[in-house]
Amino acid sequence: MEIEYKNVSYADKNIYQVGNIITRIGTPFIVAEFKYSNREPGYCFVDLENGKIFTPECASLDLLSENYGYSKDRLVKAKLIVDYKLDGGAEDE
Repeated sequence: MEIEYKNVSYADKNIYQVGNIITRIGTPFIVAEFKYSNREPGYCFVDLENGKIFTPECASLDLLSENYGYSKDRLVKAKLIVDYKLDGGAEDE
């Protein structure tokens, strides 16, 4: 997986929306929503460098922002590239 940044950052007071990519001191995170069949959805940050959930589950985006947002977080425009070749070679475009 490679993340190709298109712009450095965007100024926006509400950057914590599902699907947004933010960067925190050079580390990219995606704001994710997950659902259990018998519960309300939860929200978290997922570290795109290692694929691990970075924050505990929050019941709302507001709680995620209040409890785990950081003043130096920046919204970035990024393109996610996933290479499906198993032998490590590059895909033809």
